[in-house]
Amino acid sequence: MLVAIVDNERTERENLRSFLERFSEEFHIKIDVEEFNTGDSLMEEYKTVYDAILFDIDMPGTNGMDTARFIRKKDKSVIILFVTNIAQYAINGYEVDAVDYIIKPIGYYDFLMKFQKAVRRLAKRQDISIVIESGEGVRSLKTADIKYVEVLGHYLIYHTKEGDYKLRGSMKEHEAELSAYNFARVHKSYLVNLAYVENIHGCGILVGGNELPVGRVFKEQVVQDYLRYIRG
Repeated sequence: MLVAIVDNERTERENLRSFLERFSEEFHIKIDVEEFNTGDSLMEEYKTVYDAILFDIDMPGTNGMDTARFIRKKDKSVIILFVTNIAQYAINGYEVDAVDYIIKPIGYYDFLMKFQKAVRRLAKRQDISIVIESGEGVRSLKTADIKYVEVLGHYLIYHTKEGDYKLRGSMKEHEAELSAYNFARVHKSYLVNLAYVENIHGCGILVGGNELPVGRVFKEQVVQDYLRYIRG
């Protein structure tokens, strides 16, 4: 994904870039970054190529909110996230359909919570694909088509709308890659796509017509993740 950082302070841009690099490593999502030190420099030659824009609001020249208004007229789909020390201005982000805002000074945990929200919104809008290497060779799978992933011995089975694919690998590695796209661990042997969850009941969960067990240690977090998902 391509992310633009718009902030007049170099140290703030460097901080956000480091957070994006850490996020990229932790969630195995390739992120390219472009930096702008003013809103005017972004607007001069704006092209609809960005997946997300991180805006400061209080900047010389055109402020972040007005820049975001300009961008939104040209680009209806780009994700907007404000990073600012002026909370009262950021609250008006609904005008430009901002996904959220973060108050400076920020730490990685605050950034993580808000940027994950941006990635989830992006995932709902796009056909994001991952690459797996199964017994049938290298294959690209749309995350939206994956119902759940199952551990079976030393193998993983991807259960998808098109069929099942078996490959070697660890659940931990694949969970890290898929967690940004609305997947949740429900059991030591199952990782599910929350978009296919039909019901959570007792010690079970219904996923795309398949009844799966819910581990006791995962139950509370699964319910929270699902409620967060359906609330957007």
